[in-house]
Amino acid sequence: MAEVKEFPVVIVGGGGCGLTLSSLLSDYNVEHVLFERHDATSRLPKAHYLNQRSMEVLRQHHMESEILEKGSPLWNMSQVAWQSSLGGDGPLDRKVIHKFTSFGGDDGSIKAESYRRDAPLRSCNMPQIRLEPLLKKIAETRNPGNVRFSHNVVDFVDEGDSVLVTVEANGQQTQYRTQFLIGADGGKLVNGKIGAVLEGPSGIADMVSTHFNADLSEYWDDRYFACHFINGSGGTVLESGAIVPMGPTWGRHSEQWSCHFGFSMDDEKRHDEGAIVPRIRELLKIPDLKMEVHKISHWNLERVLASKFQKGRVYIAGDAAHRHPPTTGLGLNTAIEDANNLAWKLNAVTKGLADKSLLDTYETERRYAGKRNCDWGLFTFANTVVINAAVGLIQGQPEANKLRFEALWEDSESGRTFRAQVQRIIDSQVVEFSAHDLELGFRYPSGALIPDGVDAPPVDPLGQIYAANTGPGNRLPHVWLNDGKKVVSTHDLIARDSNFLVITDESGAAWLEAAKKVAKSSGAKISTAVISSSNRDGTLRDREERWEKLKGIKEGGAILVRPDNFVAARWLKPSKNAEKEIAGAVATLLGKSSEELGRVDSHSGTNGVH
Repeated sequence: MAEVKEFPVVIVGGGGCGLTLSSLLSDYNVEHVLFERHDATSRLPKAHYLNQRSMEVLRQHHMESEILEKGSPLWNMSQVAWQSSLGGDGPLDRKVIHKFTSFGGDDGSIKAESYRRDAPLRSCNMPQIRLEPLLKKIAETRNPGNVRFSHNVVDFVDEGDSVLVTVEANGQQTQYRTQFLIGADGGKLVNGKIGAVLEGPSGIADMVSTHFNADLSEYWDDRYFACHFINGSGGTVLESGAIVPMGPTWGRHSEQWSCHFGFSMDDEKRHDEGAIVPRIRELLKIPDLKMEVHKISHWNLERVLASKFQKGRVYIAGDAAHRHPPTTGLGLNTAIEDANNLAWKLNAVTKGLADKSLLDTYETERRYAGKRNCDWGLFTFANTVVINAAVGLIQGQPEANKLRFEALWEDSESGRTFRAQVQRIIDSQVVEFSAHDLELGFRYPSGALIPDGVDAPPVDPLGQIYAANTGPGNRLPHVWLNDGKKVVSTHDLIARDSNFLVITDESGAAWLEAAKKVAKSSGAKISTAVISSSNRDGTLRDREERWEKLKGIKEGGAILVRPDNFVAARWLKPSKNAEKEIAGAVATLLGKSSEELGRVDSHSGTNGVH
């Protein structure tokens, strides 16, 4: 076997999680290599919804432009509908049972304003079949020659001080030595090697997805993100099924579509793929629809969470760590945040600034968030059963179901009452399509943070209302600022090569001086920002006068922010020992004593706001 090659980080898996992590590590100038056993990215649409948190992470690392260019405009994902069918000329065909606004798409409403106000970018819709090639292109551009597809990691051994990795390509094996191995391989190899067991309900349903080309422009509403069908003749777990546009043109002129059915695991009809296309035509009530089928795929609907996210120098992320029902679109979005959490910690540890214990906080933080998202995905999936129950549909009883559906459209007082009640129940599925707080308001109760003793505000149990908060463990609130030349977000304030950011106001000069001294003595790079409601030189103007309401500190207080734009520490008021406060916080977060930090052999200094 040839000479062992060395990289600080090895990523196993080139899906959405691994490719995102690769680009983020490149942005932090962390040397690494990615191995993917397949020769290309996914050939299936898979996930397609990118929530606001994912979009702002991609924006922070300059990965968003082509996604915005090619992804769905907000207008084309602003409603979700439940209909009897798309086509057909029968008395119960083309009936819109109910529809409501998704993702704050109803411009002018209070909810739309919150979506616009609370993040620098809106959500986006782009299927993984087109997203992953973009992520691969970015990763390859940033790390030429080290994003290696058709390379299969067949084994690895954690030797304590490093990990020895064996990779097979072109019939030959090569060994690599790395400080840290990240398993983003969907659990195919790494989980078993470290004893990370995926726990939770599995085999909930067999989801059958059909990816196809068709012209549905005559039938589709430009605003629909998705359309679910209820017509009394379904007989599957998801009643009749659902269809989602996949672009690349958006709205009714979408060329590609995905249709989803959910079967019980003991339903033998799920294996009859020859019946799927006729079933889709029947579902849509378009019997002569010309369809070009690309792929019919089966996948196990499950809600599972790994028993551990790390062991020694090996970590798992993405589908290897958590798998969710598709409702709320949390799979890929949770994976992107896994990558975001790992990247800055790997940067600090591999460059010697932080102790390896900083990486222990990855499991503390992300397993907590992963459980929350797994539970939410299962909760919102289970709620679809409530919708069917509201109509009175019973699986396996098509004749009785048809009678119930006819009663739904009866032109009578009881029929109108029935419809109003069904619509009210369907409205409860906002927990899937406008979970604004779930997407932006998640917090870490513990991890790489220093609690300040202030109780967190109550959380909206339905995930709708996001309450911005600067308490440690929370995402830094987004506010638009003016630096005198351009408009920037609070999420733009931490420089790419900085380890921390200190935010204060015009009365916080002591914090700025303290940050400068700590940076010089410790080797940690600390950005600084002064946010003001005035136009004074050297300050950032709060354009919409929101920061004053959200900052959560008194005049002269300060906030310490991590590179992933989560709050690490907060001082509610001025301190006579600002340097000691910041030095102690930085040392605690990086897992080193103040004396150890002072001995770090690194270029030091304070970066200005970029």
